[in-house]
Amino acid sequence: MLNHEHASIAVMPEAELIARLMRYPYLLCDLVQVHGIPDGCQHRLSVPLGELTGPYQGDVDILLSVPGAHQEATAIEVKRVKYSGAPLKRNKLNSLAKGVDQANRLASLGFWQVYLYVIVVVDSRLQNAGKLTYDGLSLEMAQDLEGAISPFGLDERVGMIHLDYEQPMDREPLTCGAGGAGVIRLARAAAQRNEVTAWVAAQFSN
Repeated sequence: MLNHEHASIAVMPEAELIARLMRYPYLLCDLVQVHGIPDGCQHRLSVPLGELTGPYQGDVDILLSVPGAHQEATAIEVKRVKYSGAPLKRNKLNSLAKGVDQANRLASLGFWQVYLYVIVVVDSRLQNAGKLTYDGLSLEMAQDLEGAISPFGLDERVGMIHLDYEQPMDREPLTCGAGGAGVIRLARAAAQRNEVTAWVAAQFSN
């Protein structure tokens, strides 16, 4: 077994992965430059919903809003699919069903726009055995995954984005390897509840 100097993208905590994606300008584009999301958005990460929902214990993974236009906030739920090992193996897709439920919950709260982002992370370093290569998922694995990521069960207002990030060589996660983003469907905007607007404004007030 190879000893790796750098941590695996497949074991990185979800909150850290999101924070890193938002930190790099060239990766930030994947998350926020989506048709219908306004330019100039500020963001907040892992925002607890407690003040908005009472006993409901949950959060908004990524909250986007333009200063002075908090009535048009985009709430994003993030779920990961992870591949690692040699041969590459995928974790169970149970989290996707949970993500559908959580995104639907955000839509029911009355946000202007809601998205479910499915982020696929692939650590193919063991499979590639130290070679200088960008090899990740095989064509068959990619096709199988594409069939598994579906908007089935999502509220008709909720959009869905599929993002891929690979770690094919022993480099720091997100600094080397293939990646990309694809729209499965766009969100449908709706008038935001006044209570939600007040809550969003409070999140960006400090």
